[in-house]
Amino acid sequence: MEVLIHKQIDSLEKILPKWEILKDQFREITIFQDINWIKSWWDIRSKQIQITPYIIEIKDKNKTIGIIPLYILPIRFARFGFRILKPIGSETSDYLIPILSKEYSPEELLSFVLKKIYDDKLSWDCIKWGDVPGDSSFANYLNNQFEKNRSLIERKKADSCPFLVLNNDVEEVKHKLDESLLKKILSKERKLNKKGTLTYSKVITEQEIVPVMNKFFELHCERWAKTDTPSKFLQLEEREHAMLAAKNLFKSNLLFLAYLSHNNEILAVEFGMSDGKKIYLYLPAFNIKFRNYSVGNLLNYYIILEACKEGYDVVDFLRGDEKHKHEWGTIEKFNVKYELYNRSIKSFFYKRIIHAEGNKSFNLFIKILSAMGRRVLK
Repeated sequence: MEVLIHKQIDSLEKILPKWEILKDQFREITIFQDINWIKSWWDIRSKQIQITPYIIEIKDKNKTIGIIPLYILPIRFARFGFRILKPIGSETSDYLIPILSKEYSPEELLSFVLKKIYDDKLSWDCIKWGDVPGDSSFANYLNNQFEKNRSLIERKKADSCPFLVLNNDVEEVKHKLDESLLKKILSKERKLNKKGTLTYSKVITEQEIVPVMNKFFELHCERWAKTDTPSKFLQLEEREHAMLAAKNLFKSNLLFLAYLSHNNEILAVEFGMSDGKKIYLYLPAFNIKFRNYSVGNLLNYYIILEACKEGYDVVDFLRGDEKHKHEWGTIEKFNVKYELYNRSIKSFFYKRIIHAEGNKSFNLFIKILSAMGRRVLK
């Protein structure tokens, strides 16, 4: 068994299997490990920030049995430069885990990988790995490492990720919903039906993606226009990223793009993903002209009903502990964030900076070191 480190992004497409193979032969896979999702992230982010691929491949003879797509992000603090290792997809992916073969022990594979990474400690100063599902084998492995060496690993409970368990009995699933929420939804549905035709639709052809996504951007921007947090889709690069992601997901048969319309006017759009077993509710947008009709909730309701009929197991509401997510009868699980350090002087120094930033005496120490130059950390 050997561990290789690739510094070219093209190597990822050569070693990472297509979705059908990936989901069948590798453990705990989610749509965020799909090659097309990863590629769309890289295509956009590599234009925005200076990043370098750091892609780990685990091989047994000529067979690839593990892939961990990472990248190096250079950052500066005062006059000092540091290199942070992060998983490709950070910030926009809700679940980030190594891609490991089902045929091998995850502990065995991860031990090989961690040794290789620590042997290459001159290439990085800190590993920041967020959005690890708390019930994953990767979290279990890192938790064991944390107990063995707390000076090199830190962990923190992160985002809640509520999910709704489904079955073919629609009425049973309805009973999980908050009673007042269900009454409100049914009341709004009746009012809209009295005024016209209410239609639930899903994108099923590639030609539909652009017009529906453009409507999604429009609604999202309008919804957040007069708030303290304007829509990120006001930025062209963010719209390009989302559009590219949608098209790439479609290629892998993973796109879930649903919308609700009334008399041919779109009321709400859900940009999500689906792997045939789970529906991931990634980003919603709704028409503010119909805010009094709770059209966002109404769309979620139709998604859940259709998912039951189509045999889905789960509707995953993804990151965020917003109150409305718990009204759907969801079960709560959590992600975990980890930070790993090595035994180099720079890694130790970076850790001290993170812990002491804002402390007056430490800030004075930083100024003194800055005046002395950076040779101290070489």
